[in-house]
Amino acid sequence: MAEAEVALPHRPPPLYRSAAGQAALHAHYNKALAALPYQHEEKLVETSFGTAHVLVCGPADAPPLVLWHGMAVPGPFMIRMFDPLVQHYRVYAPDHPYQGALKQQRFYSGSRTQDADLDTSRHENGKWCLEVLRGLGLVPPAGAEGGKAPPPLHIGVSFGGAVLLDLAVVAPEAIRGAALVVPGGLLPGARWSILFRLILPSMLYRLLPCSPTAWLSLVSMCDEPWDPDQDQILLTWRHVLSFPQLPGGDSGFSREQLSRLAAPTIVITAEHDMFAPGHAAAEAAAAALPDCKTIFIPGAKHLPSKEKQAELNNWIQAFFVSRGLAGTAAS
Repeated sequence: MAEAEVALPHRPPPLYRSAAGQAALHAHYNKALAALPYQHEEKLVETSFGTAHVLVCGPADAPPLVLWHGMAVPGPFMIRMFDPLVQHYRVYAPDHPYQGALKQQRFYSGSRTQDADLDTSRHENGKWCLEVLRGLGLVPPAGAEGGKAPPPLHIGVSFGGAVLLDLAVVAPEAIRGAALVVPGGLLPGARWSILFRLILPSMLYRLLPCSPTAWLSLVSMCDEPWDPDQDQILLTWRHVLSFPQLPGGDSGFSREQLSRLAAPTIVITAEHDMFAPGHAAAEAAAAALPDCKTIFIPGAKHLPSKEKQAELNNWIQAFFVSRGLAGTAAS
């Protein structure tokens, strides 16, 4: 009798290049967390995909706002981009899980959220988001009637913008209002541009880490490539092997899927965004989102300057106030 074939367990792809690199990213995360200029707390939320880590700050009685971060820029780094909003909102910043592996205690770019195998074709990014929101008590549990409190506001940045769009596909009722900042998911991916302007320069930096190659790896993406705040990105280039898949896939979300985001939404795009050129991204958003305002930043790249970041905080707050979604005007 032939021996039965034994299925070998799935082995996830390596996440970090070395234990030292993993330790460096975790230390950098802890340093950024300790440096936050306002009081904060950390929450752990159990989901069917594993344990999610959420950074919480802002007045306890303020309207809730959930911040979905960009790729490789978890909670304590991403939240600094929106410092002016912390005084107006109770901000929840979940660390997104690494995708494509088993449920193990492996963490992505310093993130404290447990690894998860999220299938983009099944909208599991959106499902993960919904479970996190339920665990935080920001939306009613599954099967329950709508609560007395309205659902939270949301901001999605870059990769986090695509995550927020995926949440809209799964549960649009969980979104009271939204801001999409240089979001992914609106357009098909610019593969060749990303290859030559990002992937190859970042590989060169990994092989020969120095100031000139660091600048080269960031200059196509950042208005201010010399800013020390970009160290988190550089550490990721050096030490992380695998990256999450973008919700929406290579072709982006369909117009029908985008139309699921029916809540009032402001979309902020950048002219020289290497991932989604500003004019085209704004046009796609305006054509598909039912209640959408677009703002185009001329001359800006995917990661705008500190000056432009301050402006976009004002634009977001003014938009939320104009739609009756927030109680105070920007200061």
